Amino acid sequence: MEQNKFKKYFSILISLFLIASCQYQWVQNSSIELEKIEFGSSIKDSFKTKTVKFFSINSTNNNLRLKILSVKFKKKNFYGGTAARAQQIEIIGELEYIFSNSAINKNGTLKTSSWIPVNEANPLSEITAQKTLIEELEFVLLEKLREEYWLIES
Repeated sequence: MEQNKFKKYFSILISLFLIASCQYQWVQNSSIELEKIEFGSSIKDSFKTKTVKFFSINSTNNNLRLKILSVKFKKKNFYGGTAARAQQIEIIGELEYIFSNSAINKNGTLKTSSWIPVNEANPLSEITAQKTLIEELEFVLLEKLREEYWLIES
C-alpha cells in the first residue's frame, strides 16, 4: 500500500516537471559581431566603453561596420503652477549612426526621453539625478541600436 502511494505521488511529480519543462526553451546567446566600430570626435570615452560591451568586433567575416556620429542629450524644462516655476525636466537623448558594408549603407537617428521632477530644495541632488538619467538613457539608446542591427540583418 505504501509503495503504491509513493508511485502515485512520484508519477504526479514527474508529470508536473515534464509539463513545466515543455513551456520553456533554451536561452539563445546571440552576440552581435561587427567588423569595425568608429566614433565621432565628440563622443565621450564612457559611452565608447559601453558600446564595446554591447557589440563585439570580428574583422574576419563580411560583417557590418558601425559608425556612431554623435550622441547628444538635451534638457527641457516644463513650467507650471501659480508661480510659473519649473515642475519637470525632460532629458532627450539622440544618437546618430551608420551601419554599412559592401552591400548595405543604413544611417539613422535614434531618440529616447525620460522625465524627472524638479527639486528646488536640493539642486545638487537634481543634478545627480540628471547625470544618472543620462547614463540610463545611454543604455536605452544602445538597446535601440541593437534592435536596429537585428532589423537590418533580418
